[in-house]
Amino acid sequence: MPVDKKSSVEEVLKREKLAKEFEKEKRSSEQKAIEQAAAKLSEQSPETSPETAKTSKFITNIDIAFSQAKTDLRFYFLNDGTYADDFKRMFLENEPLFKRYGITSQKYLEYIRESFDRYKKIHDMMPLDPMKPKHFKYVEDSISELVRMFNQRFGK
Repeated sequence: MPVDKKSSVEEVLKREKLAKEFEKEKRSSEQKAIEQAAAKLSEQSPETSPETAKTSKFITNIDIAFSQAKTDLRFYFLNDGTYADDFKRMFLENEPLFKRYGITSQKYLEYIRESFDRYKKIHDMMPLDPMKPKHFKYVEDSISELVRMFNQRFGK
């Protein structure tokens, strides 16, 4: 008697459909993040001259990365205080160096998160403990050390 074998075609089709839906959802969430960043930038400078209005409408990669990171639970500490603005300022100060060595804004945010996680692990903190000025100083020093090591290793 022949045995009916189940075909894996249905499972493959289902998996492909779920992958397409995931990509679609990802694109829509990225678009929403871009729109939120644009709205935030437009709210920050309602009364600007025509020249600055043209330049302020450009959304940089760091703005997009930070708006996406604020919705990600792994980057919960960016929602506390002005830490996000301080990290963004540090990125903009060192942006030419980061671009030269291929560090994108997403990699920069991952480095910040890993530095903070390292600090929490060293000091036996809970996983979702908020960032405090002392913790920020550690992460800031870590970024400064990274920049210093780049300059030392590869020269200016």
